[in-house]
Amino acid sequence: MDNAQTGYGRISRLNHWFAAAVVIGMLAVGLYFHDMPRGEEKLYWLHLHISVGALAWLWIMFRVFWRMGRGFAPAMPQAAIKQHISKLVHVLLLTGIAVMFISGPLTIWTGGRAIEIFGLISIPSPIPEMHDFHELLEEVHEITARVMIGLISLHVLATIVHLVFHRQALRGRMWGSLK
Repeated sequence: MDNAQTGYGRISRLNHWFAAAVVIGMLAVGLYFHDMPRGEEKLYWLHLHISVGALAWLWIMFRVFWRMGRGFAPAMPQAAIKQHISKLVHVLLLTGIAVMFISGPLTIWTGGRAIEIFGLISIPSPIPEMHDFHELLEEVHEITARVMIGLISLHVLATIVHLVFHRQALRGRMWGSLK
């Protein structure tokens, strides 16, 4: 369950892949509807984005706190500067996830709306409408999304470099079995 010298424990691996799927899916949907004109189609994608985010919220925040509390598995053998960059990218990814999953609900609530989950559950706003703060949160959410795309791309590229060019076995780190 806990991290080992060669990789991450079962909970970390499960959290990683679930969060990766949710975050990448949320980024894809968010980018897809972002520039759409107002209307039914944009509203459909926005509601899907909000519903999935709300359902995944507790698990994703657990993932962030679990990783920060447990730390990281030992770095792959590489130059010290690359180890520092790797650690920084991982911390920034976790920070970005936390910012996205905090700014998302706050953006809705400061806009004076409840969080609607697939039209079945409604989480009313615990705060009053705050137009200026709402606008700021929308910007934070959008900018963080774009930064996350860059960080995820860098993370995937580094994994490919380790696998292809350095022929390092990464299977046990995040691809181990969940038995």
